[in-house]
Amino acid sequence: MKRILSGIVAALCGLLPFCEKAGHDAAQEHMHKTSFDDLVARFESEERNEYQKPRQVMDRLDLAFRKHSARAPRFAQGWKGLKVADLGAGTGYFSFRMADRGAQVIALDVDSRFLDYIQNHPSFRKGGPVETRKVEPDNIGLSSGEVDAIFSVNVYHHIDERVSYFRSARQGLKDGGVLVIIDFKQGDMPVGPPTHIKLSEKQVTDELKQAGFDVQVDDFLPYQNIYIAYPQGNR
Repeated sequence: MKRILSGIVAALCGLLPFCEKAGHDAAQEHMHKTSFDDLVARFESEERNEYQKPRQVMDRLDLAFRKHSARAPRFAQGWKGLKVADLGAGTGYFSFRMADRGAQVIALDVDSRFLDYIQNHPSFRKGGPVETRKVEPDNIGLSSGEVDAIFSVNVYHHIDERVSYFRSARQGLKDGGVLVIIDFKQGDMPVGPPTHIKLSEKQVTDELKQAGFDVQVDDFLPYQNIYIAYPQGNR
C-alpha cells in the first residue's frame, strides 16, 4: 500500500505546479531548466570564485592528503603525483587546478558538451595531465583501483541511488584512496539550488557510511560542506 501511495503522490507532483519534487528528480529538473551557456557562465563566474574559494579548498585538501600519508604514503606530497577522478567535472573548474598542483586528472561527465568545453580550454593538451571521459549517470566509469582519489563538487545531490552508486564507485579507488564530496549546505542561501533540493549534512554522512566510508566534514566554506571519506578498513 505504501508503494502505491508513493506512486500516486509522484504522479500528482508531475501534474500539479504547486507540488515540489525533491531529491534527484528535482535536481535534474532544476539543471535542465538552465541553458548550457548559462551553466558555463555560472560555473566560471567571479561570484563562484568568491564563495567557492578554490585556492583555499585545494590547500586544505592538500593538507588532509599529507596527513593521510601516514596510512597511504603516496599522499605525502599532497596533490602532486595523485591520479584523481573529477566526477561531474563540468567546465573543468577544479580539473585544471588539480593538474596545476601536479595531479593526473580524469574529467568525468555525463554531458559531452562539457567534455568538449574542457578539450577546447587553453590549458588542455592531448596527452597532458587532464583527460576526458564520458560516463553514464548510474556508473562512475572507473576500472578497479584506477585512481587515488575521487573528487566531486556540487554533483552529489544530482546522483540517483547514491548509496549503491558510491558503494560501486569505491571499487575505482586504490587501497588507501580518498573520496572528496563538496556539496551545498541546507538553508536559504544566495547561491546553489533551491532549498528543497539540498541535502542535510546528516543525510550525506549517513549515505556515505552506508556506502562503506568513514567520513570527516570540513565546514569552512560559507555555503558548502567538504566531506572527506575513506573506505572503511582502509583508512
